[in-house]
Amino acid sequence: MVHVTMTNAYVHIRAEPTSVMHAAREVGEIDEITAAHVVTGEYDVIAQVELDDPSDLPRVVTEKIQEAPPVEGTRTSVAYEVE
Repeated sequence: MVHVTMTNAYVHIRAEPTSVMHAAREVGEIDEITAAHVVTGEYDVIAQVELDDPSDLPRVVTEKIQEAPPVEGTRTSVAYEVE
């Protein structure tokens, strides 16, 4: 039997153009974020999220990441481990 578990999530973040570094610092201060990187391309910051309970992901994204100034929008990718 194949068992699939969530291992991490990566939140791709758009920030106000003049505040990308500030957004990365703000998001990086969130407890559930293990890394926040400024990147090139469609998004400005990618944050790695590690959770004890995967059901906490929607709350972390909507109540913490999306509320951090100057975040303008997010897209979340979930990473799974197949056992």
